[in-house]
Amino acid sequence: MASKRKALCVDQKVALIRAIEKSEKKSDAGKRFGFSPSTVATIWKNKNKILHAETEGSSCKKIRKPKFEDLDQAMLTWFHKQRCNNVPISGPVLKIKAEHFAQQLGIIDFKASEGWLGKFKQRHNITYGKISGEALNVDLNVTNSWLINVWPKLNEKYTLDNIFNADETGIFYKMIPDKTLKFKGEKCVGGKLSKERITAFVAANMSGTEKRKIMVIGKSKNPRCFKNIKRLPVTYKANKSAWMTSILFEEEIRKWDAELKGRKVLLLVDNCPAHPNLSNLMNIEMIFFPANTTSILQPMDQSVIKSLKGHYRKKILMEIIESDGNASINMLDAVNFLSKAWEEVTAETIRHSFRHAGLRSFANAEEEIEQFENEDDTLSEWITQFNTPHTFTPEDLQNYVEIDENLVTTISLTDEEILNAVTKGEEEQKEDEEEAQPDEVVIPSIQQALDAAKLLEKYLLFNEDDPKLSQNMGEIHRKIQKQYWQNKKVQTKMTDYFK
Repeated sequence: MASKRKALCVDQKVALIRAIEKSEKKSDAGKRFGFSPSTVATIWKNKNKILHAETEGSSCKKIRKPKFEDLDQAMLTWFHKQRCNNVPISGPVLKIKAEHFAQQLGIIDFKASEGWLGKFKQRHNITYGKISGEALNVDLNVTNSWLINVWPKLNEKYTLDNIFNADETGIFYKMIPDKTLKFKGEKCVGGKLSKERITAFVAANMSGTEKRKIMVIGKSKNPRCFKNIKRLPVTYKANKSAWMTSILFEEEIRKWDAELKGRKVLLLVDNCPAHPNLSNLMNIEMIFFPANTTSILQPMDQSVIKSLKGHYRKKILMEIIESDGNASINMLDAVNFLSKAWEEVTAETIRHSFRHAGLRSFANAEEEIEQFENEDDTLSEWITQFNTPHTFTPEDLQNYVEIDENLVTTISLTDEEILNAVTKGEEEQKEDEEEAQPDEVVIPSIQQALDAAKLLEKYLLFNEDDPKLSQNMGEIHRKIQKQYWQNKKVQTKMTDYFK
């Protein structure tokens, strides 16, 4: 009886191709992946088609999970940490560390065999090779040296639209102005306050014409307020610390790489523990700033993140005032406010930040500087324009914007912290559930939505002369009305025709 044919997915074929490209013998690679010589020959013959399929997003229909998921996650986190520190890693080193972690996790029936090693490397697209990273202990002259000797060669290969910078920032998403003073400067590595923080990952291009969908990292995997939500305005991820990790970073960059579909871009990032040097990117050339220079060279750190937080804080203040002080900000509010705040960060602010970092000189720099300086009121200037019962001082509002500028967003983890991050005790799970209870959101009914649409349409008739706005509101009204009457439909029975 003929043996059953093994169905191979694109990821497996790509992993084999990459191994051969790294000078591994075809016969050795075939044995390691469990492929016959004829299968290896066929895959290598069709490598161009297979690599193209990978860039188009084709992959396995079903990825087999590892037997010990906690161990697998711990090993991947540890591997990325070593790679970020430029520590060479070999197969035997990986196997020794895996058995050590397995013992620490209480796994008694685990053996770090060659089979396990091959599957681990294949699952996470790990190949061995020379580890390149920047030198440690750089001096202050490194910034100018990089701008003079390295940057021009990178810059000439790409247009303004295709040069991006990305960075993380921590945010106390529930914070209101009268609670800021005692927390100013808080790094928030742990404690009660850490439960009210999130990390936002933002990316934009040098021309200011494109901002990538913002990524938000929280502590709860499934916040109660997200229940029944069909679409979030952000990419939402979660982990125990609400920090960016090397795993989340790699997932986001590889997803972006696949979405580009042949468009080539340059991505500038800082060299922190959560940003591994990713191999096999097809469309993104990822370049790391030299160590200890990001406060000068990183555009997002110049004005972009400050502008994002200013718009976010303004939306919270508006919510407080509009609700007469009864606002309670949950995670759903936070991601909605952040998405809108990100939309309001202007192209002028982004271009100014790239220019201020020394990455680009603009012909009309003076005009753009003036536009940048006039584009935003500070919170104190904004709020003084209105008659409100709140008496926030300029110092209160300045502290409010700057409160979370020192928040930790990434960290180099110890072995103990890696193991703690992949396991969660019953007490912590119960605590998370209790925290989630107040965040449940009452979903508006179709009747309430229809009434609101009618009210808004009538309001615009009396107060707005922009025909486009009225037209858009009319379209919203019709869509809600259509859904209302669809819900009113009664299913016809056969007996109805004989009455």
